[in-house]
Amino acid sequence: MLLRSSILALALVLAATLAVPVRATTDQDLKAFPTKVVMPLLDRTMEGKDPTQGATAASSNNLVYGGGSIQKVPKVYLVFWCWNGVDPAGEAPYLQNFFNGVGGSAWIGTQTQYTETARGAITNPTGQLKGVWFDNSCTVPPVPDVQIDSEALRAAQHFGYDQDANYIIATPHNHNDAQFGVPGGYCAWHSATRDTLNRWVAYTDLPYIPDAALGVCGQNFVNSGAAGNLDGVSMVAGHEYAEAITDPVPTSGWADSSGQENADKCAWISSGSGKAHNIALSTGTFAIQTLWSNAVSGCAG
Repeated sequence: MLLRSSILALALVLAATLAVPVRATTDQDLKAFPTKVVMPLLDRTMEGKDPTQGATAASSNNLVYGGGSIQKVPKVYLVFWCWNGVDPAGEAPYLQNFFNGVGGSAWIGTQTQYTETARGAITNPTGQLKGVWFDNSCTVPPVPDVQIDSEALRAAQHFGYDQDANYIIATPHNHNDAQFGVPGGYCAWHSATRDTLNRWVAYTDLPYIPDAALGVCGQNFVNSGAAGNLDGVSMVAGHEYAEAITDPVPTSGWADSSGQENADKCAWISSGSGKAHNIALSTGTFAIQTLWSNAVSGCAG
């Protein structure tokens, strides 16, 4: 299922990039940016339905450029916000291993077909994890719903500002968003906020994924037993990471006509060519979902 590098594939990518229409961006649109784009809970009624098959695979369902930015040279900064050494599932080392290895992979390389007007195409360098911060400055447990923007800005100050950075704020065990993992809620989300210099800071709100009940955020989605306990961690974190690269200030970058981003269109697929699967990186083996590719009008990676 991995997208193979070939002259034909490159030609398809270039053709799709050059031919893609641009969404009209108005002043009113700019005032509305950004929105909060969530990864929904696993819906068992939809599981297994592959959007790369049937009518939804038509090129009319492709992502369209909104005139905004992408992350040309992607970087990740991980913030473990007020964990204070509490990590019963071992999520922190798992996340660090995933992001230490994912740069340069064929999976995330599907995104190099997407471009922005000012700076050209997304690249896929190795070594995308640029920093890790265990921020244990909280005297009381954080309230992510109302404090997450501030923590993202603190992260940008701590590491330094970078327009190509996704500041991933991992919330502590049993102290997640009120809507995390509950009916009608979500698994994670990404957005952007402005710093004091009026620059966009792209960030992800990543709850403590193993806290989700009954596998609604991906536990054992790809692997059974103990091997799949953290499937949801790499699937959910990878989902938000991929979307932040192609659409860091939602939805001014790449999204389809209904506002879905590249990972939204391929979430929670368990069969067919676009199904979730393991990828082997230099730092371990991780469960990931596929990502939408305009080059094939379907899920790839």
